[in-house]
Amino acid sequence: MFTSCTGLFMDEQKTSTAISNFDLLWKIMDERYCYFEEKEVDWDAMYQIYSDEVLRYSCGYNPLSDCVFNTMTRMLLELRDGHVSLSDGYMTRTYEGWFNVYENNYDITRMNIYRNSDKHTVNLTISTSISVLPEGVGYLRCQSFSDKFNRYELDDALKRFEGLKGVIIDVRNNGGGLVSEAYLLASKFSREKTHVGYVRYKTGKGHNDFSDFYARYVEPDGKYPFHGKIAILTNRRVYSAANLFVSIMTCLPDVRVMGDNTGGGGGLPISAELYNGWTVQLSTNPVFDIEKQSIEKGIEPHVLVAIGKNSQRDDIIEEAKKWILAN
Repeated sequence: MFTSCTGLFMDEQKTSTAISNFDLLWKIMDERYCYFEEKEVDWDAMYQIYSDEVLRYSCGYNPLSDCVFNTMTRMLLELRDGHVSLSDGYMTRTYEGWFNVYENNYDITRMNIYRNSDKHTVNLTISTSISVLPEGVGYLRCQSFSDKFNRYELDDALKRFEGLKGVIIDVRNNGGGLVSEAYLLASKFSREKTHVGYVRYKTGKGHNDFSDFYARYVEPDGKYPFHGKIAILTNRRVYSAANLFVSIMTCLPDVRVMGDNTGGGGGLPISAELYNGWTVQLSTNPVFDIEKQSIEKGIEPHVLVAIGKNSQRDDIIEEAKKWILAN
């Protein structure tokens, strides 16, 4: 879920120079970014280091120069946050360390063997499908929350899971999307109104100016609520709204998360524009689990499983099937 704060920080009397754009970027982050303490980043020190760099080079006089863009992005990368990015309209730079230094634990060819074993697989969106595996285990593949569900089609498709012992919800490689769709999908598996965590809101310019904790809930929604076992499959590329979905689902009964840690991404992002037209995106309004622990750094699985490198099987799907079919 994205909002924009364009214009809130700009001084209309300012001229667009390299340093005025750098100062505006630093100020936007300083007043609205929510994870300085968690990331253990001294933002004042970052200003000194990177503003000196902007002033040091002759290209720094050009507010649209590559070296200014690169200096700004290097400063933002210090936050190690995949929700923080800078775009010049042609290129967007963001932190990728939340996934690119880890094993993927996902192979689309192997996954398709399972999904294609059902000739009646229903494609709900470009990235979401519903199948029933030969063992009588439901399989819901959701690779993104960017596409809005048709809740009536979703209900009709989920009817296929009636009477099954368990369902696998595979969100590996799901980089997020719409928070509303994550909640909607979770509501289809909720048996009763359930407390699933908290959110805090940025209330001032100080790094620790936040509201109190506001509780978040998920409620049953749908004609065919599922009451069996649910295995959630995860890897390091599960981020943002998908990370939130996993956090929500862990609060429901008979749920096991299997695979690898999620990538994280717990802050609801906003965007703002600099004087030169570049756009910065940043995390604000941090989200927490039911223990009031931040979900920014990701969620650990109940069962840590990796896929083998020399097999046609998907070991994570196999582990989920084994758990569901056990007495």
